[in-house]
Amino acid sequence: MAPDDLAARPQRGSARERGRPRHPDVDAAIIAAAVDLLGEVGYAGFTIAGVARRAGVGKPTVYRRWPHKSQLVVEAMATQMPGETGVRVGSVAEQLLDYATRLSVTLTHTPLGRVLPGLVAEMATDPQLATSYRTLIIEPTRRLWRDAVQRGIATAELLPDTDVEFVLDALAGPLYVRALITGAPANPDAPRLAVQLVLARYGMAPAHGAPRHPFRTANAGATP
Repeated sequence: MAPDDLAARPQRGSARERGRPRHPDVDAAIIAAAVDLLGEVGYAGFTIAGVARRAGVGKPTVYRRWPHKSQLVVEAMATQMPGETGVRVGSVAEQLLDYATRLSVTLTHTPLGRVLPGLVAEMATDPQLATSYRTLIIEPTRRLWRDAVQRGIATAELLPDTDVEFVLDALAGPLYVRALITGAPANPDAPRLAVQLVLARYGMAPAHGAPRHPFRTANAGATP
């Protein structure tokens, strides 16, 4: 039996049995094992037994924390999503490019990219999984991007009537389409092109004859 299963086993009916605290180090080991296993076998080959073996714990230890495979998968994948760095990157356009580029890398160079198609298919028949996925993976990313777009409106880098939610869809959509639908190789220029499309529609023209979009001007020579 694994260490977590043996450690200070409570007596039946004891207060600790009713509310036994979780061990953060065990949680971290399980999440790390889940990420590694997903990267190797994908969603279809992912099992709780496989995670338990890799983490060095018993299956009951995993099931106490995540009663369903899909719950563990979503929490493991959430650790792979790019988060806030705490550092603003120049203009709002440059900030959005940074976010979109990091998402592109996540979808193409982490286990999330491999497991995502199977996870999305499972969501069609598992409303709880769909809710967890949107809460833990989609919404934190959109919140970062939404804050950047709203900052762009406040600083007059974007038009006052900018459709914030549409901008978020326009930036992430091309990345997810290739990852989930077409299966085509990722286009490394996709983040830049998506930001340029947003600027073309919602970018504010600066006063005094300055370039309309320094970000776009600086990248004008790049090959689409």
